[in-house]
Amino acid sequence: MGLATSRMSMIGAVLAAGLAGCDGAVMATEPDLGATSSCVDLPEGTYQFADGMFIPASGIPEDWDEQEEPETAPPSRQWSVSVEERLQQDRYDWLTVRARGSIAFVEGTSPDQDTKVAALDAARSAIEEERQASDTGIIVLDNIDVDEAPAPMGAPVASLPPAPSLAACDAAFSGVLDGRTLEFSANNEAIGDDSLPIADALTGVALICDRYRIEVGGHTDARGAESFNERLSQTRANTLRDYLVERGVRADALSAVGYGESQPIDTSQTTEAYARNRRVEFTLSNNESSRGD
Repeated sequence: MGLATSRMSMIGAVLAAGLAGCDGAVMATEPDLGATSSCVDLPEGTYQFADGMFIPASGIPEDWDEQEEPETAPPSRQWSVSVEERLQQDRYDWLTVRARGSIAFVEGTSPDQDTKVAALDAARSAIEEERQASDTGIIVLDNIDVDEAPAPMGAPVASLPPAPSLAACDAAFSGVLDGRTLEFSANNEAIGDDSLPIADALTGVALICDRYRIEVGGHTDARGAESFNERLSQTRANTLRDYLVERGVRADALSAVGYGESQPIDTSQTTEAYARNRRVEFTLSNNESSRGD
């Protein structure tokens, strides 16, 4: 039987008698190039041979059961499984890594805080090594519980459902910031090293909630000149917004506003009040382009 061939494909009329069935044998007319062979029954019809496969050109007969391709795990699942295997080798078999987009939640229950810190460091190292060839950065969030300890930093992020409501996103931002202070560098143009886990958790919320407009608001206490405080708060808001963008949040979902000392939450002139008023807040609103989604 003659087949017309091209560089990438071959079309031919394939008759049942023209190819050996699984109970027959055909002598190869070409040298064996070491390829693995297998036996598949093909019904009568016209086929196109492309990319190593026979593709029906005239429809698939109803009485032929198509062989399905084996299912493969999505890439995120593949690398997270590799990380978990490495952690098990390091005797952290109680740890799991759950991937959600570009966020990796490190989860489990640790017997104590010291073990948690060591396990989280091991997980970060394993994830960084596994993903070092990727252009996409992974945000590693702590969702490791310790008995009688506060909820982990990543818990509010991990609890967000798919397509969360505005109220759920607002609660997640508040949950990350609850009882925590975001510190900046001396010139206020970078996030303080000790506050990077907070900034990463805020990034996680923003990534999941970027269907809404997200305003990053900077606030100061009342000490100093009003104009200086307004500039200071704007610089800090810009710094946090820029960090979120660098970590993958869409720039068009974010805005930064410096409110200075104009919106205190405690008007007392005490050290505690000043500390409460120096803060960042997130305000969400419906994005015009997202309405009706």
